[in-house]
Amino acid sequence: MNARARPCTCDSLRLRPVPGRAGRACLPALLLAASAMLATPALAQPSVQAPLQTLASAPARSEAGKALRVSAVQSWSAPYAFYRDGALVAGINHDIVQTLAEQLGLTVQTQVLPRTRVDAAVLAGDVDLRCHLSRDWVRNPEAYHWGPPLFELATVLAGHESAVPITALDQLHRGQTIGTVLGFVYPGLEERFNDGRLRRDDTFAVDRNLQKLKLIRSPYIVSDTREIEWHMRNTPGHQFANWRLPITRTEFRCAVPRNGRLDAAMLLAGLERLQASGRIEQIIRNYSPPQPVLVMSAQNSVKLLSQQQVAALFLGETLELPGGGRPVLGSQSGELKHEFYNRVLEKDAAQVKAIWSRMTFSGRGRAPREFGQSAALRAWLLNTPNALAFMDSSGLDPSLKIVYMPPVSPP
Repeated sequence: MNARARPCTCDSLRLRPVPGRAGRACLPALLLAASAMLATPALAQPSVQAPLQTLASAPARSEAGKALRVSAVQSWSAPYAFYRDGALVAGINHDIVQTLAEQLGLTVQTQVLPRTRVDAAVLAGDVDLRCHLSRDWVRNPEAYHWGPPLFELATVLAGHESAVPITALDQLHRGQTIGTVLGFVYPGLEERFNDGRLRRDDTFAVDRNLQKLKLIRSPYIVSDTREIEWHMRNTPGHQFANWRLPITRTEFRCAVPRNGRLDAAMLLAGLERLQASGRIEQIIRNYSPPQPVLVMSAQNSVKLLSQQQVAALFLGETLELPGGGRPVLGSQSGELKHEFYNRVLEKDAAQVKAIWSRMTFSGRGRAPREFGQSAALRAWLLNTPNALAFMDSSGLDPSLKIVYMPPVSPP
């Protein structure tokens, strides 16, 4: 007669029940036991692909208290990084890493390096995590375990107040100098740099690159929208012209070198939890308030609009675009919408809603369509004739053009 298998219960495992609902009294104890049983060498086979959540749970306990070795780049600038006496002390990048480490019970050990030395540090196995990264910015993306996209980055061309505004890169004369940062890769411009149509003017840090416009060292510079907006808020007399040409859009990611000493699944799962909790967005807002820009498809013939024209369109006072055509209005929802209403329309949300309720009731128009995600808004703009909408400047890409950009709000 075969022996009957004993059920996996608190009694059979000799565990002390934990008070709780009926039928679930010993569940926490069972889970602890199961975790201990799973953390055996038998599961450490290269061919076993366990779910990310399972892989992430056990190492967090065994590696608690260990140092998370993170690389920081000397040329980073506000709002992503703030340095004091050569140490990274604040900024979006700093806070993301610190929050992740606290969640996982790790301590942070930051190595501040020139951009050109980061790859060597990774190759030597001295780095466990890199952030403010994109697959397009590294020579060997296969050398990393890539984390989830945490938020969007938009790279734009900006000009000095005296520079000729441009709406396409082909309008720049051959050999035009563009302010850039040493060691930085600019996917939307690299081909033009390589064949001589444009020429890099490198400096060693982002903030120095932004200062070039004030010094008129370069009539044009390329940078991230948040970096430009921070600089404008905090630099009186910055002399940036009120136009931007979108160059590229990419996703901000963190990546774990494959030769790092900490468990990659643990770190990546921690990043996913931060993203899902909304903590990443909170960190961004602490340093970089929403900056609305009014955009249309780059193929549309409408050029720049004035604040008065924008207000007339979004308050239903005019139902025709300059040059003809009925506008189809859209907006990004949330805090950005209120920022746009207050700064551009000089109305609050209740007033705007009342205006469009009357317009809809009378059959004269429809309220702007709202989108929660910039990706959905971009797709709608490209597929809807005469569509225009306001969105956060970080969601820009070359398929769009800015037709109105309100002044950057003061700090």
